[in-house]
Amino acid sequence: MVFVRKIKKKSGTYLAEVESVWENGKTRQKVIKYLGKEVDGKPVKRVKTSSIKVTAAKKHLDIEIINHIASELGITDISKEILIMVYSQLIERPSINKMEEWLSYTDMLDILKIKNISTSKLYDALDGLNNMDFSKIENKLSSIFSSISDIDGNNAVIIDITDTYFEGNSIDGVPRRGKEEKVKKLMQIALAVTSGNGFPLFHRIYKGNISGKRIFLEMVSLLKENGYSSTIMDRGAYSAKNIESINKLNIKAICGVVKDKYFRNMLLKIDKNRIYRKENRVELKNTHVYCSSMEFMDGKIIIVYNPFLESLRREYYYEHSEDEDIASLLGYSLIYHNTSIPDDEVVRKYYNKDTVERAFRKMKGVISLRPVRVWLMSHVYAHIKICYLSYAILSMLEYKIKSTGISGTDALNILSTGYNVYLKDTESNIEWSENIELSKKQEVIRNLVYKNR
Repeated sequence: MVFVRKIKKKSGTYLAEVESVWENGKTRQKVIKYLGKEVDGKPVKRVKTSSIKVTAAKKHLDIEIINHIASELGITDISKEILIMVYSQLIERPSINKMEEWLSYTDMLDILKIKNISTSKLYDALDGLNNMDFSKIENKLSSIFSSISDIDGNNAVIIDITDTYFEGNSIDGVPRRGKEEKVKKLMQIALAVTSGNGFPLFHRIYKGNISGKRIFLEMVSLLKENGYSSTIMDRGAYSAKNIESINKLNIKAICGVVKDKYFRNMLLKIDKNRIYRKENRVELKNTHVYCSSMEFMDGKIIIVYNPFLESLRREYYYEHSEDEDIASLLGYSLIYHNTSIPDDEVVRKYYNKDTVERAFRKMKGVISLRPVRVWLMSHVYAHIKICYLSYAILSMLEYKIKSTGISGTDALNILSTGYNVYLKDTESNIEWSENIELSKKQEVIRNLVYKNR
């Protein structure tokens, strides 16, 4: 039987692997190999620096941090193959066909405790994700994010819609002009995020020909079903029917209003000098505006006048047209709300609602939501869900390191140089690994991520 024996000497305690053998009618212990000196209960073998060889250097720190946040959010309960695609979206976004090769340069398989991966397994995982009841995952994340938002006092929900283009001959859909003026097959993604930290709460996917007003109405209904009571929406949501529905649902809303024929006629009758006064001035992040309000549909319409914007738009407008009625309205915008919040605060909340726009920019840019180049509709939907989970992790990372002023994407870039170096003693064939020493910024980020919420 083979066992480890401690050999005590003046210089310390040494460990050896031995076995019992029978010689000359007696039992004795035969040393198979020396393991090294005992330090903290473990054998440490002395090796010559000249015999140490680097066998590999693998990405580690960014994956470790991403996995820790995913574990806190409960995302690690889903399949390991899906986690690979979620994590890789945040790091390098290799194609599925190149994933195996890319993984060989990372510690991801070890961190996720996966022995091997294949392209076919990843495609099977996409099908599994599409068939999964994703609302359970959304609800779990929403519960965590809502609790943080309640503590921070930022519990309003911002809703917006974006277009994403996709390709694939087997996918149904008629090419349509989207918000970016491209004529392609597209789908619309509606996203609800918390106003303060941009945490994702839920999303829905729609065909490209569905009206934005209809989408917003459904999203508001989902808000109510999920227990939320206040929202901020872009002017694409406005319609008299939607405002009526919002009031019936007792949802407190701040919503941009389209300057349709009714409101254009109303604005033409307004004396601009009654708004353009010091007492009506509201300071925003990068500019200031002047505001006045009137009662409208169980709430108020706030008339916002921006003289600086009017000047810029008029100069451009006069180069192409000369209708003075239209020109006189270029500095106006309208906001509806049914809250008890003062008008100036409503205006600030509305114009500072770029949280969801930043979320979409990250999903489209850093996380590569589009263009989606896959052939099966099920894979399109699964890809969007992967981007959603990636953004959930990214938004949580940003929240944890908010005090540093470093964005989530910049933090991942800083962490990307954290490698695990694999070493080998060429004389004894002993192999081990060491993490590269962290930089100051890496250490700060890591400590904040591991700190309790």
